[in-house]
Amino acid sequence: MRMERDYKDIVAELKKTFPKDTVKFRSDNHRPYIPNQVYTDRVESATESRWNLEIKELEINVPHRFVKSIVQVQIDAHFRDGYGFAVIPGDPSKEPSNINTAVDKAVNEAFLTALDSYQMGWRDLAPYKMNDWAGNPALKHLLEQASPGEQTVVSQPHMRTHRQCLVCGKALTEDEWDLLGQVPNLNRDKMTYCFEHLPNHLKRKIDKAVLQQFEKKNSDA
Repeated sequence: MRMERDYKDIVAELKKTFPKDTVKFRSDNHRPYIPNQVYTDRVESATESRWNLEIKELEINVPHRFVKSIVQVQIDAHFRDGYGFAVIPGDPSKEPSNINTAVDKAVNEAFLTALDSYQMGWRDLAPYKMNDWAGNPALKHLLEQASPGEQTVVSQPHMRTHRQCLVCGKALTEDEWDLLGQVPNLNRDKMTYCFEHLPNHLKRKIDKAVLQQFEKKNSDA
């Protein structure tokens, strides 16, 4: 069946920036991520529901307590494969009772891996990956421009949030709030500091490139 949208246009739609606050942070390690449902909704919208997800391979290894999956995402006549892995939790000496949970996790990871090859969410996650792939000069454009045909979002670093510094009571700027998200294992809902009162031992935990980018961006504040 012929797609109503050209495949090139679909890929451009998949790459577009998501709405503000789409990126979430995991409770255990505070790593940034975009929920699976958000990606699914984007694919549904971009392809007008003309896409398919197929599980190509699923290995459930009970003795070694893991699940491995390979899925294939099909859009029009084009395919992308994704790979996922999940540990089956529980006591190794006992029969596992939550295999289905591990299967779901492995399949979901494989699905996201396949969509990652379309660069979905890259522009949204790039500011939080400066010490990883986003810090590479070849990917600098992800931080500087929006998707083709999409209105550029102008950053307003001094816009205030409703969160206040524990020390001085001043409302945090959006940049200060985002910077707190770069401190590993920090509960920023409780430990809220403006940059001036952010303890030095916490500043030292922030990637140097991210910290330098923040200071440069806010030098005229």
